[in-house]
Amino acid sequence: MNRMTWIARLLPVVAVMLLSQSAMAAQAGPTADTPERPVYLDIMPVADADNAILPEDVVAAMASEALSGARQATIRMKDQALPAGVRVLRIMYIVHQQPDENGMTLAAAASTELLRTANEGDGGVQTFSVYNGMQQTLVQGPNLDRAQTLLRAAFKKELQARISSAFQNAQAL
Repeated sequence: MNRMTWIARLLPVVAVMLLSQSAMAAQAGPTADTPERPVYLDIMPVADADNAILPEDVVAAMASEALSGARQATIRMKDQALPAGVRVLRIMYIVHQQPDENGMTLAAAASTELLRTANEGDGGVQTFSVYNGMQQTLVQGPNLDRAQTLLRAAFKKELQARISSAFQNAQAL
């Protein structure tokens, strides 16, 4: 039997197997790989100073990208009360810049916290911390533009590591 004949006979069998697997998955409902609910993002710069170096929208995009890789849908919070029964990823950060003899030094510090909310019983919402991670990023560049590019790349890498750590905890799912 040549290769083309073998492939032609195998394709219908593979198609039936894939269809039956997808039908079983649809009947089984969500699995550990498919989250049941989205993650609310709460991005909070601690101070307005140097906010243009690492704006809220950029940090939110970094977090959303990391969560999408983990198959977690996100909802961006903006000055709203936390609903009950959700997961909230709160990122608080501050950026500092300092000119020096070699150009510019930039530093960013961040706290990444994963929270779960639940009804308190009297209609209020109670918040539980599932994970809390800290990061500090320090970069130097010959000028502000280069230092800013370096800071964003390093901050993103460290933030993604914190987010990955947060969602390795069974309580996070």
